[in-house]
Amino acid sequence: MFEEPVVFVDIETNGGTAPNGRITEIAAIRVEGEAVVDTFTSFVNPGGPIPVWITRLTGITDADLVQAPYFDEIAGSLKRIFDGAIFAAHNVQFDYSFLKHHFQQVGYDFRPKLFCTVRMSRALYPEHKGHSLEKIIERHRIAVDDRHRAYADAKAIYDFTKFAVQEKGRGRFDEAASKQLGLRSHPSSLKGTGDAPRPI
Repeated sequence: MFEEPVVFVDIETNGGTAPNGRITEIAAIRVEGEAVVDTFTSFVNPGGPIPVWITRLTGITDADLVQAPYFDEIAGSLKRIFDGAIFAAHNVQFDYSFLKHHFQQVGYDFRPKLFCTVRMSRALYPEHKGHSLEKIIERHRIAVDDRHRAYADAKAIYDFTKFAVQEKGRGRFDEAASKQLGLRSHPSSLKGTGDAPRPI
């Protein structure tokens, strides 16, 4: 899929923005070549109650999180799954801003290459106006068992990426990917607030 390992990531949060918001669930799918070689999924205790509207959106309740590990308890496992890999997410700035801030709080410097499946969709499917994950799932008929949950959404962007390679061809995909990965940039907006809006 990529010359380097890639980890497809999705997080759920308590509704805030980094650095003030907290992760409530995270999933990561590590792919090397064409094979999934590792996966990670966990609730994360945000240290306080979550808003009712978040529960309505995700189905995650305070009861789910009260016994969940805090981020520092899973940081080592996450660091290993991300090691040397491209960080891929839908609207990657959102997920990256949270992970970067959470890792900083436990003493890890986290600066992977970033790959955004929103940007990939816009580049390869410019005829479509909407590129939210909801629209992509519907448009490409991607099977999703539990929308707005971290593992299901991470798998959806992984499945979408595989579909894009198959439908558009390796050449077009590699061209679109290289435009992102060649930049290896971390937008200045992430340095302080990391509050990029997220399409859902």
